[in-house]
Amino acid sequence: MLEIGNVYGHGFGPARVAEIERAGFTVRPQVSHYAGSQVCRFVDFEDGPSLELIEVADAKAYLDFVPLGMKPYAPGISVVVPDYAERELADFERKYEEWGPYTLHANYDGSDDPSKPGWNYLNFERPVIRDTFLFLTRLDEPRPHRPLAPLHPSGAQAVVGLVFDLPEEGLQRLARLAETKLVQGAVDINGVKVYSREALDVMPRLGEKAFPLCAVVVQTEDLEYVAQEYREAEVVSFRSRPALRIRTNDLSWDLLLTGPSFPGEANDHVFISRSSRRISSSVRTAVI
Repeated sequence: MLEIGNVYGHGFGPARVAEIERAGFTVRPQVSHYAGSQVCRFVDFEDGPSLELIEVADAKAYLDFVPLGMKPYAPGISVVVPDYAERELADFERKYEEWGPYTLHANYDGSDDPSKPGWNYLNFERPVIRDTFLFLTRLDEPRPHRPLAPLHPSGAQAVVGLVFDLPEEGLQRLARLAETKLVQGAVDINGVKVYSREALDVMPRLGEKAFPLCAVVVQTEDLEYVAQEYREAEVVSFRSRPALRIRTNDLSWDLLLTGPSFPGEANDHVFISRSSRRISSSVRTAVI
């Protein structure tokens, strides 16, 4: 019924963005400027959520902007209410009154004219997920064009998961909001799996993170490219299969790159030790 529109994180100055590009991602050339002196860059995919990389240019202006329910510098998730859901923001506002809902509107053109089309937001004073700014979005017509998805050198295709360092009960409100249920510790939001600790056989060791949204999982076609071109990547285990971890910063989520196969796998389940040694010579290996 709901869709994830984008996932944002803080701490992405030019040097950090350059690291994302070096890891095989194409960043949208247009830079956006949002309230609170936020400079926003985007990584777009053919389908599903975009990644929003935020740099705060003026800390005081940002802290003056922080709305109710948002912990400063916490990552966020925009959850879109699509037309087919047959729901309006007012429906959610009434249904979840105990969460302290309130609405905001931002024009597409950045003006203050209330008659112009834009984004309509429903925020909550009581967060849906701890230390995460999750809000509902409804778009006015005519809607802005979705940017054409670029080709990523890594073959990155889509965001397919979000990993929270939280117990299963930490996602109960999200499941309720999405009118679904937790299944084996995870919530499925239109094909994007939101994982709690219980959903994973092994929880990635991301203890240095300031917030519980610790990783974004990206389906990627060419892990070999990433392993060769981005030597700082680490081989980790995700759902019993090897993946590549791209570290970002302590304020934001890291990237976990998964693929249909992994360099060194004989098939979907076996990791060949000889190839494993070859890959570990080009990337750092983390046993988790």
